[in-house]
Amino acid sequence: MARSFIAAAFWLYMSFLVSASAAGADPVWDELKSQQREVLAPLAQEWNGMDPAKKKKWLGIARRYPGMTPEEQHRTQLQMRDWYSLTPEQRELVREKYKTIKKLPPEKRHEIKQKWREYGQTSQDQRGD
Repeated sequence: MARSFIAAAFWLYMSFLVSASAAGADPVWDELKSQQREVLAPLAQEWNGMDPAKKKKWLGIARRYPGMTPEEQHRTQLQMRDWYSLTPEQRELVREKYKTIKKLPPEKRHEIKQKWREYGQTSQDQRGD
């Protein structure tokens, strides 16, 4: 009887651990800590529909956020806002372009990064935006 009690207690404990870890891996917006909600605010509208892997990625960014410089924090916020302003089709196009660039030789990737930096430093008037 003691053995079955121990087995039942162990099963109950393991069930609790599994459900607790599953809940932590896919939290809904209201379950996030206030600091996480503040950092991830640009994602609020999308959060509950996001798949768990993406939530995990964004939670990792929120965890690192306090250690970022103010400039890095600002850039991170802008990137989140810009990414989630894209349509799903536009996001997929960006992902495909990223995969294509990732396959290029390092010197070609460096050249593209340099051109992108130069583009970013030009004014909107010069770009025609």
